[in-house]
Amino acid sequence: MVLFKKTPLWIASKGLLAERGSDFFRCLETAASTFDPEDIHDLRVASRRLREGLSLFRRSYPEVRIVWLRKAVRKITNILGNLRNIDECLVFLREETKELGAEHAVELAACVDHYQGQRSGARKQLKRDFRKTKPNTLRKYFVRTIHTPFLFNPPPDAVDPFMPIDDYARVCIDQRLSAVLLLVPQACVPEDAASQHQLRIAVKHYRYRMEVLSPFLDDGYRTVHAHVKEYQELLGRIHDLDVFLALLRGMGLSKNTETALVDLLLIKREKAFTAFRAKLDTVPFEEIGARIRSLL
Repeated sequence: MVLFKKTPLWIASKGLLAERGSDFFRCLETAASTFDPEDIHDLRVASRRLREGLSLFRRSYPEVRIVWLRKAVRKITNILGNLRNIDECLVFLREETKELGAEHAVELAACVDHYQGQRSGARKQLKRDFRKTKPNTLRKYFVRTIHTPFLFNPPPDAVDPFMPIDDYARVCIDQRLSAVLLLVPQACVPEDAASQHQLRIAVKHYRYRMEVLSPFLDDGYRTVHAHVKEYQELLGRIHDLDVFLALLRGMGLSKNTETALVDLLLIKREKAFTAFRAKLDTVPFEEIGARIRSLL
């Protein structure tokens, strides 16, 4: 389906959701057969993009159908969580083992073996969970839903189906940006991990909304998108380090190894936070928002 900036919303919503759905079901099929860490990651991202698309166009469809779809897709996102967390932990442990050197290698190798065993169990559980997802049923419901948006005589709370997609996109992207801007000041407090985590989530939603609407963004989108992605990665790095700092205290490591790990992770956290603050100074979110509006 060819879409243009002045395409009516009811047509654009079908095309954009179809694109997000195609990506999601392709990733679901791949991950269910390989259980590869990268395929699991791709499916989690595709599921979140699809949920963002459903949220974006929720006023173009009957609420009950959008709610059902979002819950069904969220369920798939959630069942991936345990295996994905274990994979991230394994990457973390292997990285730190190399950096800390031989003195701590034996202890950390034992931790790697422990989580490798957990991965085997998590993989079996995910395989059982995948069997319960009924992707064909979900796909049929999804297709029926996205091809029947409100058109004539929409309910009072529905959006105008004939509104040009660029006008709708401009308002909806700014809504996500507003949530980001509210969280930035508190996230600049170095020790406020909770606010930094909330900002990470808000930036992620902003990025996914941009990606859903990217077919309508002019040249220059990739540059702006790269800035938002970097913000998400920096905040994600800070959050991961906070999670690992809490996690390693329950690994049963010797005091010597635990202290060495804590010191290393705190240095990395400070470095990531410094990079985040520098990013705010060079490419603030207000500037990103202005650039995105100019591309529509």
